[in-house]
Amino acid sequence: MTCAFIINNLLFVVPCILLLLFAFKDQLKTSLVSLIFAGAALFLAASFLGSYFYLIFPSPTQHLFLSIVSIFTDVLIFSIECRYSFWQSLFIISVIKSYSENVRFLSTHIYFLVTGGLPKEAILQISGITTLLTILTFPFVWMFFKKLLRPALDYTVSLAIWKLIWIIPVCNNAVYTITITPDISRYTLYPGNEFIFIPPLWVLLTFSTYGILLRMTIDVSKNAALQEILHLSETQITAQKKQMELLQGRIQETSHFRHDIRHLFLAIDGCLKKGDMEGLEKYIRQSITFIPAQISEIYCENVAVNAILCYYKEQAERGQIKTCFRILLPKSPPISDTELCIIIGNLLENAIEACQRMKSQDKFVNVDISMASDLLLAIQVSNSYEGTIHQTKDGSFLSSKGSGRKGIGISSVMSITEKYNGISNIEYKDQMFKISLLINGRRPADGSFS
Repeated sequence: MTCAFIINNLLFVVPCILLLLFAFKDQLKTSLVSLIFAGAALFLAASFLGSYFYLIFPSPTQHLFLSIVSIFTDVLIFSIECRYSFWQSLFIISVIKSYSENVRFLSTHIYFLVTGGLPKEAILQISGITTLLTILTFPFVWMFFKKLLRPALDYTVSLAIWKLIWIIPVCNNAVYTITITPDISRYTLYPGNEFIFIPPLWVLLTFSTYGILLRMTIDVSKNAALQEILHLSETQITAQKKQMELLQGRIQETSHFRHDIRHLFLAIDGCLKKGDMEGLEKYIRQSITFIPAQISEIYCENVAVNAILCYYKEQAERGQIKTCFRILLPKSPPISDTELCIIIGNLLENAIEACQRMKSQDKFVNVDISMASDLLLAIQVSNSYEGTIHQTKDGSFLSSKGSGRKGIGISSVMSITEKYNGISNIEYKDQMFKISLLINGRRPADGSFS
């Protein structure tokens, strides 16, 4: 291996490693520098080994095989270091590989434009051009990862999509390996000046395709999340409407009762004046039946939260589900009413739906909400269930509403909990699903205050 060969390969793989570290450092499974360094060293060794075999086996078919082996080796290393699934890792590695290949392709193209020919082997002039291109393009590619790739990974609520879209960057790498790499090695890529625009157009086509694909993925995921929020908003409106109807009914009944109470006291006064104690006792017993009973329960002073609790309590009673609500919540909770309603609404809806799917009659939903301290809000919801709980490698739960679909409600709950530096714990055993949250109110992770 010549010095130029080593430098060129370092310029190929080092930007890949730096991109992975900068873009996904918060997704690393470990914070130990030694393990991160070991993963980077394996990544580097795999790249050098692949480049060495490229020189030994010149056939395009052999190059394609080596490219596939190289990608899957890198994916395996990345999957060990990061929390992403195999399919997500495959997409990430394929895109990064495309970036490094495009930089190398453009470097060769610029060298040709300047000198009028292509080098017969790796030389330091190519390394200089590659270094300059890497320095110029790295910030833009990092922004591409930050603004498009990371949001696409973070917003995605379905794992199924990553089982398909990896095909695009992998096929891009395969086409590059089969068609472009051999032409460069045979120095026939530039038969005339009409091919001068092919390299920049190839780069533009590659990353515009990735950008459009990721933008669509983000939009689809955001739409799904917005639909979930809209559904919860409709539920809140329905719950508050029911509370208003109950309140209006209570006002009317109270008005009638105040009108009737005057006649009640007049009748009592008449019995007392006559000394008719037996009649008085009989009249009081009859009057008790006309006194309006409590229309709805008051679980807490917070109107929005109480409306949600009353609504789902009614839903549970319709489904013959036993409920136990223990709510010790102040009128002004430590997080916003909207966020608290999202948490309670999603957890209760999931719990009641799980009970409704049960064939057994032993259905229950228990809710405990209290203040562990002045700022710590503790929420625990447990419910019965039947069947199997499906959980992905990254800890997400798959919804029973659709095959392969992540539970958007649970994702929303976890997102709010993480925003406030909260702690979550999910347990499921003996046909009981329990989720516990401890939320650090008024101290969101972004440093703002709710």
